[in-house]
Amino acid sequence: MSSPCKRYNCTQCCMETEMPLSNDDVKRIEKLGFDRNHFVINNDGWLQLRNLNERCVFNDGKKCTIYDSRPEGCKFYPVIYDESEKCATLDEDCPHRDEFKISDADLEALASLVAKLNSERKQRK
Repeated sequence: MSSPCKRYNCTQCCMETEMPLSNDDVKRIEKLGFDRNHFVINNDGWLQLRNLNERCVFNDGKKCTIYDSRPEGCKFYPVIYDESEKCATLDEDCPHRDEFKISDADLEALASLVAKLNSERKQRK
């Protein structure tokens, strides 16, 4: 069974994204030939995907153009880290969130990514 995102051709997660990027994400996307100034913004030490026309620069209006090399955070979506609650949760903005389940492996991997992003941000500040 395919993911709800693909089944419904849903790109809601790409709209007005604030997706954080790790240094590895940036390097991987640069290897595709993109200049970091095209897709990265620095928001108080956080590297984030740039938006163009209210959507991720890599969304062409129908799909992600770098899907196989997309950022780690995009791979987890709709599982997100709620900073105020300090835990993983399903994003309320996802119209198909009820079709996803959070596994223990997801929680561990997301916690590892959050720690990595926080560490990289501290190095930038």
